[in-house]
Amino acid sequence: MKILNKHKHYLYAILLIGILSKPAYTQTTYQQARDSKLTIDGTSTLHDWSMTSSEGRYNAEFEFSEDGKLIKLNALTFSIRFESLKSGSNALDKNAYSTMETEVHKDIIFKLSKALVNPQNIYCTGNLTIAGTTNLIDLDVVYQLTDRGQIICSGAKKLKMSDYHIDPPVFMFGTVRTGDQISISFNVRLVPANP
Repeated sequence: MKILNKHKHYLYAILLIGILSKPAYTQTTYQQARDSKLTIDGTSTLHDWSMTSSEGRYNAEFEFSEDGKLIKLNALTFSIRFESLKSGSNALDKNAYSTMETEVHKDIIFKLSKALVNPQNIYCTGNLTIAGTTNLIDLDVVYQLTDRGQIICSGAKKLKMSDYHIDPPVFMFGTVRTGDQISISFNVRLVPANP
């Protein structure tokens, strides 16, 4: 009987340790809300240009502390159909789609490798694929938690088209040339995914 009681005490101790050692955080999956947008800005010898889309697909997995603070970004994937980006000029759009070979390379894709979170920023490193070429990039994201459990994220990244083996588009029989450098900016509202 004493042996059984002793085993019971060990069992209770193990259960107690298990309960106390549970991490004090929650893990939640988020996705993009409809009012989010991504913009690509560039230059040319004639004028600056801009293409915007609200059709990006973000999926992110965050961890929160017991008091509701964002403490970790475990996973993030983002993709956007390039032909959803519009400039307001059909000619510019067609040239951009042709240059990007969107019949073959339909999406721009980012996949997170690692992230560091502080109270205002998320410092991300991940693989960005454009027109079939993938490069490792760093991305600084400013974020804000809302009282409705949403996360507002914004940021921008300057890139060179040539780093992705893209020849900057040429217009009007070569008289107008676009610059090699572009800036990709985003303003995204992330909401908890439906269970």
